[in-house]
Amino acid sequence: MTTYVGFDLTRVRGLAKDLRKVAGASSTLHSDVKKVLDDAASHLNGKPVTNSDQLAAVQLGSIGLFGGITFAPPGNLAGPLDDMAGSIDRRANHLEKCKELQDNCKGTVDPSLVFVDEPPPDPEKVNEALEALRDMQDKDTGMNGNRDDLQSVADKLKGLTSAELDMFLNAAKPEELESLRKQMETTGSAGFLWMGDNGLPVGERIEFASALLAKASPENQEKLLAAFPWLQPGFESTDVYLDKFNDQTGKATNGMHYGLPSDPLFTNKPLGEDVYQGQLGDCWYIASLTATAQRDPDFIREGIKENPNGTISVRVWDADGNQRWVTMNRELPLDENGDPVGAHGDGSTWAAYYEKAFAIAYEGDEGGAPDGKEGNDAYDRSEQGTYGATEWDYTDQAPPYVTGQDSEGIGTNYDDVKEAYDSGHPVIVASNSDKDGVPDNWSQEQKDAYVTRHVYFVKEFTPDGKIVLGNPWGPDSPTVTVTQDEFEDMFDDAQSLQIKGK
Repeated sequence: MTTYVGFDLTRVRGLAKDLRKVAGASSTLHSDVKKVLDDAASHLNGKPVTNSDQLAAVQLGSIGLFGGITFAPPGNLAGPLDDMAGSIDRRANHLEKCKELQDNCKGTVDPSLVFVDEPPPDPEKVNEALEALRDMQDKDTGMNGNRDDLQSVADKLKGLTSAELDMFLNAAKPEELESLRKQMETTGSAGFLWMGDNGLPVGERIEFASALLAKASPENQEKLLAAFPWLQPGFESTDVYLDKFNDQTGKATNGMHYGLPSDPLFTNKPLGEDVYQGQLGDCWYIASLTATAQRDPDFIREGIKENPNGTISVRVWDADGNQRWVTMNRELPLDENGDPVGAHGDGSTWAAYYEKAFAIAYEGDEGGAPDGKEGNDAYDRSEQGTYGATEWDYTDQAPPYVTGQDSEGIGTNYDDVKEAYDSGHPVIVASNSDKDGVPDNWSQEQKDAYVTRHVYFVKEFTPDGKIVLGNPWGPDSPTVTVTQDEFEDMFDDAQSLQIKGK
């Protein structure tokens, strides 16, 4: 009897069987074709046997290595065809089990998930996850705290496949998920120091919600973000939202809202030349990101990925030094014209998602405000988990989140800065809070390029030993080139970034 679930699975599995058969015969076919070509060559006295590049590759590029592996078709098709057959079988099994899951759990699996290449869904795992969620509703913290219970629930939910998670989220009530969120957020000791803790640390909470968002169907992503809003950082407390312009650049930021950017994740431009800070006051973070992208672009590129469900995951390290993958939807803060307010590239968005992940994960915010607004509670306050937390901080705060290791403070000693840069380390440095040290003989253009209370990155050294400092505002902004004495007079708090594993 034919099993029909939108596909004729008997015929689909028949295709997989045929692919395996062809894969098994490809090596024999390759050898037979090569023998014919070799026989022909022996009678042609050095003349070309064929003008086909494909056939020539069979004859010339098929020297058996490592047990007879060939590097041209048809011989090299054996592995890919066999892999394709395996993928078809797994997807067919998954699709069939999705139908059983729907029958057993009395719900529907999002169509985008039914043919994915992952283990077949198990209705029992969905029921166990729902039971664990609901058991938490009636538990108080107790003398031993609830952290172990919360970690157990989190592990069950993170262990669900995409289809299982979809069924779980369809069945879970919003108030049940909200209750779980509140329990996770309520941290602290349950009693005496030797007793257990309550809630989950920030890094664990983010990792938990990220793992779910990376697998959730488009329909359930909004439900997850409503239940666990940690993954959509607010911007209402940022200086540029409150003032509606950036007082350093003078650019307006009216009508800030979340929206979908039109640019792709990457372009072909070098990463270190494709970062613009935008209007948020997070030069201290963007300088770290740009400097790292300049010195080790592969490290940055490996730290961001697009998930099959359309979400984006970015690698960060939390306040305790644990690597986390922070997952977010594709929405970014835009202005009234639909242009990005925060970090961006020249036609790319990767820097914006790094910035968003940092806003979600950064735990070190203790306040900070633009000139003249220190002490103003609207500006100068702790804003954990928001874009506001990324504004106005010190040069040593961002590097661990970007590179996975604390940076090395090297002051403004010229020799130390040059040694760090020559050794391949990204280097960032802060400018002074005023322009008192700017040389009188500088041109007005040079003076304008020097921005106070700003963080730069070392871009290069000139042949005569001057330091060229890049501005995180972007490659279109003028660099600042200084002598050793000027550098030591006009800058402070240089950091040598230490990239994990390098």
